[in-house]
Amino acid sequence: MAPADLKELGRESIILHRRPSAPSTRLVIFVHGLGGTPYGTWGSFPKFIFEDVTDLDVGLYQYETLWRRLRFGAQIQLDKEADIFAGVLRDELKDYRDIILVGHSMGGVLCKAVIARLVRDRRMDVLDRIAGLFLLASPQLGSLRVPRFLSWISPDADALKPHGQLLDEIERTFEDYLLLDRDAISYDKPVVPTYAVIGASDFWVDKLSAGIGLPTRQKKVAVGTHTEVVKPQSKTSSIYSWVLDELKRCLARFDHDVFLAMAMAGLDTEEAYRKYRDEAMAIVKWLEDYCGFRSVFYAGRDLKTKQEFEAEDVSLTEDLAALRHSKYFMLIYPEKIVSSVLLEAGLAVALGKPSVYVIRDRKNLPFLMQRAEQADLPSGVRIYECENLARIEALLKSSGEHLWKYQGSNP
Repeated sequence: MAPADLKELGRESIILHRRPSAPSTRLVIFVHGLGGTPYGTWGSFPKFIFEDVTDLDVGLYQYETLWRRLRFGAQIQLDKEADIFAGVLRDELKDYRDIILVGHSMGGVLCKAVIARLVRDRRMDVLDRIAGLFLLASPQLGSLRVPRFLSWISPDADALKPHGQLLDEIERTFEDYLLLDRDAISYDKPVVPTYAVIGASDFWVDKLSAGIGLPTRQKKVAVGTHTEVVKPQSKTSSIYSWVLDELKRCLARFDHDVFLAMAMAGLDTEEAYRKYRDEAMAIVKWLEDYCGFRSVFYAGRDLKTKQEFEAEDVSLTEDLAALRHSKYFMLIYPEKIVSSVLLEAGLAVALGKPSVYVIRDRKNLPFLMQRAEQADLPSGVRIYECENLARIEALLKSSGEHLWKYQGSNP
């Protein structure tokens, strides 16, 4: 998988292996650790991923560590390296919508430092593209095994001192401003599903340091040393299989970006239904164009007439499954009408979906929904009053995905 001539790459920070057919919007980046190299660290790991996830590009981040830092001009502190990496994510990799970071040892610490930097700089636009973080034998609390004399020589070793300032700042940022649970959905905090691989025979990193702050289901303890856990011998390796499955879970965390609820079955006439459906299809297009959503679920998309509706129990089962696997919920409720969209709105709140209600008059909502944005809900609701379709378009065009995100409560 390595390029024919590594010398041609010089000191480029990122080496990309792209799909030859069509441009991909998804990328996994492997980040080596202390004394490692882009290709030497990982063995066949990147190659296996490139073969098994066919719509995913593979990148390898390279930076100077340990003895290679001793040459003139290479002494860059780890937090400064995080600044460089953050800039690469922001600029060179801006066309990737989903990015997964995989770090070995100190490379995992660098990945966390990058994410912490994005939080501190309030770069939610970049942070939202981090679809997952995998820490392979990473000393999140530092390593007791790194000889102290190395800290006099290398800033890397100094950064890995147990409970050092940099590690403490990173850990506090993660605790205060991020959610790491793979099933978490939040209205005001970014979610970065985070995983850890812990080597049972790891001399350098202890179990607590490698897996701190993560639920058991997001940790994999496996046979192997500090370096063996990142060099799967085959695709049947337990570590590789687990990482592959969880990586796919990160990429498919949501089947739909948004669930669009708009009255259908409750409308009295065929003419009213077709009018509402035409408006809904326009909103679907705006959600795609202005919010960048790839998948918008709208139950009426393929139902051009009222006669095409399925039985109520079938519709409820399908809609609930779609809602469960949607990232956001959007209710369009232009007039007071008895409709199942109100049930869907309640289910969205129960499922913890960040929700946006677009209405003509707040009083048309049921009493308990009229001030829903003031309720202490785990996900949250925002209500916007728009008197016509043009105002809805203007709202989506001006705010995009940020309608559902962080306003007033940015990290």
